[in-house]
Amino acid sequence: MTDYGKLLGPGKLEFRREFDADIEKVWQFLVDPEKRKLWFCGGSTDDHVGGKMVLEFDHRRLSESPPPEKYADEEVVTHQCTILEYSPPNRLAFSWGESSTSETSEVVITLQEIGTGRALLELVHSDLTGREIIVSVFAGWHGHFDLMAEVLAGGRQTDFWVRDQQLEAEYSERID
Repeated sequence: MTDYGKLLGPGKLEFRREFDADIEKVWQFLVDPEKRKLWFCGGSTDDHVGGKMVLEFDHRRLSESPPPEKYADEEVVTHQCTILEYSPPNRLAFSWGESSTSETSEVVITLQEIGTGRALLELVHSDLTGREIIVSVFAGWHGHFDLMAEVLAGGRQTDFWVRDQQLEAEYSERID
């Protein structure tokens, strides 16, 4: 299995990542704001369909490096999401409203146990528009999953923005 995501079709990408943690622990790192902000973003998460999920990105917590120019004026970015499915510890789906546009995409995350203390996470992110957005989303999820693996193993070491820029260059070449 590769850590790289793949394009499933127009505007639809998938990641399949294995983690050295049981699915209950991985689930907590998806829905608990204090745990989630260690690898991704903070913000509240309701525990029911129709509830809200607030994604508050403050990458200063994840990076010693300054953000790239295209994100330089964004200290904290908040996205309002609606929970479409909430089935602990196996499935979480939500709409992702972009803060700067009226566009909405959909994220579906499925977890399954693949052995003692190991979890497989499958993420499908769909309804993405434009090559630049798709490259950015690929790099973002990939880099954040790298951080999640480090946090689950006991400590984050990677500088998010350095890794993100490497991944954007790689995905830009990988996507035709």
